[in-house]
Amino acid sequence: MPNVVFFSFTEPDRGVVLTIKGRAVNSKYTNLNFRVKDLLKRWDTEDDAVIKQAITKAMTGTSRTIVFVGEKTHRSKWVKKEVNMTLENNKPVYAIRLKETNGKTPKVLEDNGIFLYSWSEERLQELATK
Repeated sequence: MPNVVFFSFTEPDRGVVLTIKGRAVNSKYTNLNFRVKDLLKRWDTEDDAVIKQAITKAMTGTSRTIVFVGEKTHRSKWVKKEVNMTLENNKPVYAIRLKETNGKTPKVLEDNGIFLYSWSEERLQELATK
């Protein structure tokens, strides 16, 4: 399924990622135009197996993962798992820094040679559709 993107992010960045998703799927907002799957729904569990199953389901039918890097993304075990799950499925992973953030680059990105792009809607559109 081309141009269906899985969004990987941390809880503190939920609001900004929700806004980005809204723009991407809004036909009246022409700067971004692609389909999104994610785990924007909040989970009332800390059961790793349940969360991993939800991630696997959300990733089904996606063509790539985009990691949104904010101030605390480098601390997230789930971003690491989502990146590794994507790579295990032989799909590309791209990373883009959220606007006006300067958090450390997650080690999983460095370990896998995934370049971290600076924020721009044009870059996000390119990464989502290339």
